[in-house]
Amino acid sequence: MKKVTVDKDDARDASLRVSKQVRDSLKAAAAVMGRPLYDVTNQAISDYLSGLKLGDPLAAIRRNARARRSN
Repeated sequence: MKKVTVDKDDARDASLRVSKQVRDSLKAAAAVMGRPLYDVTNQAISDYLSGLKLGDPLAAIRRNARARRSN
């Protein structure tokens, strides 16, 4: 098996490339729709967050609190 080493700079460069592509896509979408960039960006972020399957982040805290009360 080939050993792959990831340099921190390579990961950062890849992250910046992706960020630039996303930013450019948002700018293009805003221009096509004739809407302000911040409006399109906020909508894209909201759509992304609504599509995530996040559990209840406070559920573990509630479970621990109930367990402590019963002891």
